[in-house]
Amino acid sequence: MQRLADFERGRFLSRPQQPGFFARLGRDVTGNTLAIMAAAMIPLIAMIGSGVDMTRAYVAQNRFRQACDAGSLAGRRVLTGLTLTTEVSDEATKYFRFNYPVGLFESAPYELTMTVPTAGTLSITSQTTIPTTVMKLFGYKTLGIKASCSATQDFVNTDIMMVFDLSGSMNCAPGTGGGCGNSEQSGSKIAALRSAAVSLYDTLDSAQTQLHDNGLRLRYGFVNYNSSINVGRLLYAKNSDWFVQSAVYQSRTPDWVDARQFFNGKSACEKAYTYDAQASQVNPNYTGVMGGWWQNGNNCQVIVQSKTHPDGYSYGPRILDVRSYLASNLAATGATNPVEIWPITGTNEPPDDLPYIKTSTWNGCIEERQTNASSIDGGASTSAPSDAYDLDVDLIPWNDATRWKPMWGDIEWFPPGSIAPSARQPDAPCPTEARRLASYYGGRGDFVNYVNGLKAGGGTYHDLGMIWGARFLSPTGIFKSSTPETNDVNDPDNPAKIRGFSVKKYMIFMTDGEMAPTTTAYSAYGVEKLDGLVMGSPGSNNNGALTQRHLQRFRMACNAAKSKGIDVWVIAFATSLTKDMQDCASKPSQAAGLSSNNALIEKFKEIGSKIGSLRLSQ
Repeated sequence: MQRLADFERGRFLSRPQQPGFFARLGRDVTGNTLAIMAAAMIPLIAMIGSGVDMTRAYVAQNRFRQACDAGSLAGRRVLTGLTLTTEVSDEATKYFRFNYPVGLFESAPYELTMTVPTAGTLSITSQTTIPTTVMKLFGYKTLGIKASCSATQDFVNTDIMMVFDLSGSMNCAPGTGGGCGNSEQSGSKIAALRSAAVSLYDTLDSAQTQLHDNGLRLRYGFVNYNSSINVGRLLYAKNSDWFVQSAVYQSRTPDWVDARQFFNGKSACEKAYTYDAQASQVNPNYTGVMGGWWQNGNNCQVIVQSKTHPDGYSYGPRILDVRSYLASNLAATGATNPVEIWPITGTNEPPDDLPYIKTSTWNGCIEERQTNASSIDGGASTSAPSDAYDLDVDLIPWNDATRWKPMWGDIEWFPPGSIAPSARQPDAPCPTEARRLASYYGGRGDFVNYVNGLKAGGGTYHDLGMIWGARFLSPTGIFKSSTPETNDVNDPDNPAKIRGFSVKKYMIFMTDGEMAPTTTAYSAYGVEKLDGLVMGSPGSNNNGALTQRHLQRFRMACNAAKSKGIDVWVIAFATSLTKDMQDCASKPSQAAGLSSNNALIEKFKEIGSKIGSLRLSQ
């Protein structure tokens, strides 16, 4: 009864109803991680798969590009002109496929498209695909790779001018002073120079061949200097109007007497020099007789010595016609035609005063044109004044101030008492003749024969070497081409471009001593003591001041050369590398001081390797 009452009063509570399966599942958090991972696997697989496939594609792309580069470089090496030949195509394809074989990375077959867009450039494009491994599950079955490349060979026509100091000290071995009596010694510096020049040629032989095969050229030239410069015959062959017709020389004039009344006939005339004792009987002022030249028209000419002119001559500047002398030794024909100079210079000193028929043949050395001695005073200026025509490497001669004249050592004389009691002729050394720029492709023998013929002697005038090295290289000077941009690879002059390719110009300047001019030498500036062309007035004995002026000229000439785009190398061989020499080089690394013969040879090889590195750019 009680239980019923309790039920009626609600005090008896019934057991709760149990939820269904899905309700329990919705509330159950057990195992959620597994479900989440299962759902996330799909994007994870896509991400990892794309990484794998993209990595393969990246590696394949790099290999494809490398193959393209290799193919373009290989093809460019055999490319000539603008024609895409089978040889070029085959060579490029061979290298491309060697570096990326068909089927690498399971790639699809590919083809190469080649063009020659400009002279000297080979372009290649290509593309292929590689299959995917994972991404194909998501519909991406292949990935594309492609490459585009070009190779341009930096071909340049190359001119190399070797400027060599052939002063007398080159006859000696390194470490030996003086000129060695103008006799070449064992282990001499000039022997090392010959070997060094040939080593340069051999180092550049492959570059020379490559340029030749591509219709371009490499040329060599030589300028040799001491106190003078031997370029005259080359200038005369180019244009004879570049020389004066008459010029002033420090010479002498015989005191001629017509002696036909005393000597009848050729045989008697030629014995006139034996009649010294009778000379005073003709004129109390006469002290002797020299020579005896029988001339056409029964004319017996003798030179008389006198109390006024004891040696029979008067001395001083003489204006002489040089046309026959210039024509006495022509480079064009190789023929010589000596000119008689006995009417100018007479005969030998007593007692050897026989009637010699003296002749003279031009050796090719020249005297420089007008300079400016007031502005070029040994100071700091490195720019040549406009009226210093000798330092203007481009000026074409147009009047006598701008023309050259031949050195004529046979007729130059110091008067008695100037440097010695009796008259003397100055030293007038003339170095080995220069050579204009020329191709020696297939001509190693000619190159070797020339350098083996180099001979040393005389003093050291660096300014002469630099001036003429620049003149021979300049494309805008006396050897400029009538066609500055030409397709003629045999143009003997200096065009700026050949077949569209520029011309790179190098000068290798080698000396074995410091500047050493003297006032008494007969140089390309005359005899300084008598002419005063560099010092401004004659009479100077100051070799130190003369040296400073020539050093300033050297600095000016160096600047002139570099302003023409000439790449200058300077070698001081067995001598000090002075600041002027260092500054003359185009770069500090292109100035070197060397002390041994082997070092000189190795330096020329090094220069050759740097000049000959025909660069391939992509």
